[in-house]
Amino acid sequence: MDIKGVLFDKDGTLLEFHQMWISVSQSVVGVLLARYSTPAMTSAESLLTAIGVYGDRVDNRGLLASNPVEDIALTWFEMLMPGCSKADFIDDVKALFNQTVKENPGLIKSLPGIEAVLITLKQCGLKLGIATADSKSATLYSLEQAGLLDYFDFIGYSDGDIEPKPAPDLMEAFCNTCGLMARQVVMFGDTVSDMKFGQNAGATSVGVLTGTATHAELAPHARMVISSVADFTPGLLDRI
Repeated sequence: MDIKGVLFDKDGTLLEFHQMWISVSQSVVGVLLARYSTPAMTSAESLLTAIGVYGDRVDNRGLLASNPVEDIALTWFEMLMPGCSKADFIDDVKALFNQTVKENPGLIKSLPGIEAVLITLKQCGLKLGIATADSKSATLYSLEQAGLLDYFDFIGYSDGDIEPKPAPDLMEAFCNTCGLMARQVVMFGDTVSDMKFGQNAGATSVGVLTGTATHAELAPHARMVISSVADFTPGLLDRI
């Protein structure tokens, strides 16, 4: 297959997911509960469970693993019934997530071996891109903090102005930016949503086990499942 581009999910694929996003979500929930008068039965645990956080485990099909912040905010809006408009609450939640990420730069870490793989792929002449459910601000900040920002020819995020994964819009934007066709692209991700995104766009999906999903969850939707992007070499392109 004539592969000319590689598109990556961000968190759980290139960057460490669990420590960062569980901590950030817990902090945001704490602020929301203090800021808004809420129904008596609403607790931090219930808000976290609603987005797929169960203690130190994240459901790979839950909102935190696969959806943009707007979807998380809408779920919490229905639970908290805050005394403000839906639009204002969404803006507040997005701002809290972005602020919390920037206040905790130590939580932002690239997964082991990732930078070396990106360098190798760039040296092979491949176009590299990001397709994430995260916001623009948090995406650019986290990639810069991790020292990975300059490796990418395209960075696609979910700020409400483009249909998020698994819709194919971010793949189409990557292809248009880099002069590619989707069949020339490999999509790496750690969730079932990432794998369906690649399929929906007509690209090849490869699952990694560094995020929230198991091999059994990813395998039915992926051409291949590997332990980490760090284990990927250009030679594996011949097996896809």
